[in-house]
Amino acid sequence: MSQSVRRISAALEHDVLSFTRRHGVTLWLDRDAHYTAFVDGLAERYRAGEVAVPVVAFRGSFLDLIFAFERHVGGSANEALLVHLPGQTEETILDTPLLELWELGTRYRKALDTLVRDAAAGRVPPSDLEEFLAAPGLSLAGADAWLTARTTAAREGLAAFLDQISADVVAAELLVADTMLRAKVRSAEDVDDVAAFLERHTGMDAAWRSFIGGGTSGDGAPAPDRLDPLAEALAAWLLCVEYVHDLRRTPHLPQLQPLKALSKPLVERCCALVDRLRREQPERYAALADEVEPRLADEVTRIRAEDLGHIDTFRVEEMRVLEAAIADLIAGRWAEAAGKVAAREGANAFWLTRDQARRWAWQLVGQAASFGRRIADAPRPLAKVAGHEEALELYAEAAAPVDREHRRFEQARSLYLEPRLPHFAELKEVVEDLRRRYRRWADDIARDFSALCRAHGFLPPADLQQRTLYEQVVHPLTTIDGDRVAVIVVDALRYEMAADLAEELRGPGITVDLRARLAELPTLTAVGMNVLAPVAGGGRLTPVFAGGEVAGFRSGEYTVRGPADRARAMGERSVGRAALLLPLAEVWDAPPDRLKRQVANARLIVVASREIDDAGEANLGPASFETTLRQIRAACVHLQAAGVRSVVVTADHGFLLLDSTVETHPFGSRTEPNRRHVYAAEPRADGGLVPVALSSLGYEVADGYVLFREDTALFRTGATGVLFAHGGNSPQERIIPVLTLKRRREAAASRTAYEIEAVVLPAVLGHARVRLRLQPAVGQEQGLAFVSPSRIGLMLRAVGRDDVRVLVKEAQGAALDGGRVVLAPGTSAAEVFFALEGPRDERVQMEVFHPDGSQTVEVRILEGWFDVAGTGRPGLSEPPAAPTGDDWALAIADEGARQVFLHIARHGAITEEEAVRLLGSPRAARRFAAAFDDMKRQLPFLVRVETTERGKRYVKEREI
Repeated sequence: MSQSVRRISAALEHDVLSFTRRHGVTLWLDRDAHYTAFVDGLAERYRAGEVAVPVVAFRGSFLDLIFAFERHVGGSANEALLVHLPGQTEETILDTPLLELWELGTRYRKALDTLVRDAAAGRVPPSDLEEFLAAPGLSLAGADAWLTARTTAAREGLAAFLDQISADVVAAELLVADTMLRAKVRSAEDVDDVAAFLERHTGMDAAWRSFIGGGTSGDGAPAPDRLDPLAEALAAWLLCVEYVHDLRRTPHLPQLQPLKALSKPLVERCCALVDRLRREQPERYAALADEVEPRLADEVTRIRAEDLGHIDTFRVEEMRVLEAAIADLIAGRWAEAAGKVAAREGANAFWLTRDQARRWAWQLVGQAASFGRRIADAPRPLAKVAGHEEALELYAEAAAPVDREHRRFEQARSLYLEPRLPHFAELKEVVEDLRRRYRRWADDIARDFSALCRAHGFLPPADLQQRTLYEQVVHPLTTIDGDRVAVIVVDALRYEMAADLAEELRGPGITVDLRARLAELPTLTAVGMNVLAPVAGGGRLTPVFAGGEVAGFRSGEYTVRGPADRARAMGERSVGRAALLLPLAEVWDAPPDRLKRQVANARLIVVASREIDDAGEANLGPASFETTLRQIRAACVHLQAAGVRSVVVTADHGFLLLDSTVETHPFGSRTEPNRRHVYAAEPRADGGLVPVALSSLGYEVADGYVLFREDTALFRTGATGVLFAHGGNSPQERIIPVLTLKRRREAAASRTAYEIEAVVLPAVLGHARVRLRLQPAVGQEQGLAFVSPSRIGLMLRAVGRDDVRVLVKEAQGAALDGGRVVLAPGTSAAEVFFALEGPRDERVQMEVFHPDGSQTVEVRILEGWFDVAGTGRPGLSEPPAAPTGDDWALAIADEGARQVFLHIARHGAITEEEAVRLLGSPRAARRFAAAFDDMKRQLPFLVRVETTERGKRYVKEREI
């Protein structure tokens, strides 16, 4: 029998020689000596020059084998050599003189039945193959002869045609295309040929076709129509093979149990067909899966999440796993819930791509699992610390990650938790449970920190004090000849937020250093912001009081109590004149040339930011903080691009993020205390109070105390629904960041400018949608690959409206990072879902921009106007006056439609009869009505359509 006819031997030869070429010295362990004759033939062909890989074999003498080995290999395992060891296993070879050879080479092993199954897959029916393998006396030569006999008989007609095409083509014809194959089926015998082909290539047998109802008899139906039940059976077979082999137990349904014994080649082929169908024809796959699932009712009703693997073949699998993940959260099994989330990301999330509410539920589950795990991993990070320095180190290492996850969890809750989510009630229970857990954790570390301060002092050593920050960190940077220095002072920037910034700002040519210090007490803006200026004398502070509160500090002949005073004090100390003072908005959003001109003659720049504190006091929630973090990052990048060598980012204080679990305690009248501290003439240490003498804080005062809570509770002030507070002594309020950025060299710049492609899509379930793509600008030279960015961040904002919040819920096809849509330039588009909140219901224009400032990206204004949901809360800035001109109408391309909408704007309404006159004909009016929903997005006012006895009437509802 020629080598070309011996298919099994040919497959074995290709496999073992390829393996040897890849791995060098190869030891073939042939326990049952199945391959002795084959190897002898291979060695003979090597000697004849027909095989390139040398072959040596053990044939009774270990000494002869060792000599033969040494002739071919000079002590290197990288040289290709096949060594055949019949009768040997991993255990027996250890007792032979071949131990050194065993340690040098790579093991190869191939079971004969596996070899036969691989070679026969698709050529003979699986039942015939298993019958042959079960017979005694299996040998390689016998298997070659058997397979040759089974495959050399000539097939005719459709069977011969099928042999010329792949199983992929036949499956696609049956499940998707339904054209070419149906045209060739003319008889019941042809249908049987297709069934036989599928049995050989997928293992689907007559018993399965009978179970599904896909037998080949057609009760008199035309032959092509008899393919329909066969296609149904194939769809069920392929999906069930994937389901069964992803299952961690034996199927309950008896008809599914034989699928577990299907050979590996057939399983791989079936799973590949399913995967291809799912990727290339998702709608068809979903329809087939939904048709098959009810046929398996006895199986799917008994599915448990722990039975399932990582692939959700059927919709019910994802449903069961989500139920189990939520149950894990309720039971505090954080790692188990996180594992279920990880298994349903990316390619394994097919059903989630089709159901937005379920995607959001999984997002919330994932964030909850991460948050719960962080709390569990750091139960008492500040217990029994030896001093302030150790407390800061342990907070940064173990506690700050918990606070970061808490902020992210609350952000996810505000974005995703809504009544239409599946298991909404259970998810609310998870939220409340995690809030209670966090409150206990935060109270514990607050008490531990209070105990530390009582033992070691509320004023830390000088190198950890806020009042020495300028002299020890900023001023030395200003003494370097020619270097510009910028200080970004951020109201309420927590340490954990700065840690996020530090990670994002790391890059080539930039040194990033993040340290922690302790804010002055009480942790208020008037205290912390003003001591960032060099106002201390001999390590002590001279406070200026107003209305019983610290309002500022004396610095020489004047009082430092506001941004201009701080810039003056800093500048006079370091450069002999007031520092250049800029608000954050004028830095991060400034054109590069303008910012460069602004800082050209400044040695010291002070950038002031109140955005986080303002958003917190307005109860806008943690989602708004992300916007400011992006702006701070952009400001750092812009300043360095403008020639600023060193940037220091710091804060006046941190804050507590609160919820319904926080306790409130009365103290005197409701106007007497602040939320987190009370000024008092006498000390009080009862009921969880911690008294601190003002003199012990290094204040030049004769007497007086400030009282703090030892936990995270609030003093009762009359305010309700407070979500944000500071002024106390908790680590979250007191530990501030000192983030120093130094530019070592000019960063390599990409020469490519980018433009944003944006297409506004119809809203879905109350959420606006836009499809975004980032491309190199037309006519721009492409930058070098090694300096061009792999990803660029984009954000959405209302044009000229800082008081309108953008809540980005999802970005399909891109990464979502704190409201930033991160895209790879030139790749497929991302579909972004977002909602808008503001002081009142209205409509606004939107634009897409690059917030980081690291690349040249032109701002793109989106077409149309977008709905804002009024929250009743005051915004951070006054909304602009309503537009009075008709410039908005220029965006409407059709002249007739433009005149209709102008009429509505000026007169409040238009009838269908009036619209026909303006548009010129009833046909044009019908076109207008059909396009109305798309065009109304371009209006700065809302329009509703009324149906009257005389036809439609378009009425203006509200104007911005």
